[in-house]
Amino acid sequence: MKKLFLGVAVLNLLDGIISFIGINGSFMVEANPFMHALYSTSPVLFLGFKMTLSLLLLLLVFYDKIPRVKWITSMAYIAGIIYIFVFCLHGIWIIQSII
Repeated sequence: MKKLFLGVAVLNLLDGIISFIGINGSFMVEANPFMHALYSTSPVLFLGFKMTLSLLLLLLVFYDKIPRVKWITSMAYIAGIIYIFVFCLHGIWIIQSII
């Protein structure tokens, strides 16, 4: 479970950084309406929110306070799968912008 939460935290942070670079460089657009609104308000707020979420997950891992509830485990797996899909999309957009 710790590895799953650690993985989601890292993927979330990397997603924030890559999204920030992609949006800032006009390589891509933010598809998540909430994150788009945050970025439109302030790119720093966008990055800060992503970093805060990752930090919270890392603190749960570090202090071994991960709730052992089935729905939380399921949501963590779903988040991991979604982030892997998003990283594939990011890779495609980055390659397309280079070519």
